[in-house]
Amino acid sequence: MKIIGAGRVGGALATAAADHGVAFHAIDRETGWEHLAKPTSDPILVCTNPDDLVGVIDRVPTARKPDLVFVQNGMLDSFLTDQRLGDCTRGLLYFAVPRRGMRVQPGGTSIFTGSHAPSIVSWFHAVGLDAKCVDRQSFTAEMVEKLIWNCIFGLLGTVKGASVGSLVSLERDAIDALVNELVAVSDGVLGTRLDAGPLGNRLCAYSMTIPDYTGSLKQLRWRNGWFAEAAERHGIATPLHDALLRDAGVAAR
Repeated sequence: MKIIGAGRVGGALATAAADHGVAFHAIDRETGWEHLAKPTSDPILVCTNPDDLVGVIDRVPTARKPDLVFVQNGMLDSFLTDQRLGDCTRGLLYFAVPRRGMRVQPGGTSIFTGSHAPSIVSWFHAVGLDAKCVDRQSFTAEMVEKLIWNCIFGLLGTVKGASVGSLVSLERDAIDALVNELVAVSDGVLGTRLDAGPLGNRLCAYSMTIPDYTGSLKQLRWRNGWFAEAAERHGIATPLHDALLRDAGVAAR
């Protein structure tokens, strides 16, 4: 396994591998890139911030680009398609690393889809983390669900200055309205078929497992910004999302 990125996630996965005696090669901004020069086809786990992906992709030899595995949160689909990497293996990580240098804290079953998914899942099991393979349609639906949670509770957390538990108690109408708006964008643009009512219930139930967490608006291009741009491009009305973005000081329609 090659791991690009020495931040919270990449560093924690490298530590987990070392703890379990599982082979890996760490690659950071300065070192380890020679490992990608070898003509192998093992997976390359990309654990960088999404804003750094262009620089990472540019440094990977052309022959090794199909082996990249992307695990970033956010809407990567259009970006990866533009990079001609839409068929690369994708993952959603369900574990926590509270601070850089800390070990992984398991928090659920990570999911992977794509040609390298089986070997990634086996590697995760070997380092003590739960993971499974899913088909691309299932992955997209779960990716969007996680993304909508980040977008809604990050935006409301910024505007209202409240924890996710407080938002569920005090802003449920706004949450449900945002779920409806963002589901309309996902279904219209990505072809998902999400049921907004049950989805809203799941998002709120999850929030109540971490009630003291306060979200914030971040990684705009990959999260709320994607929804705003996609809605405008496809003529989908998202009035509450737009208004809250303006309240947060971010340009919207």
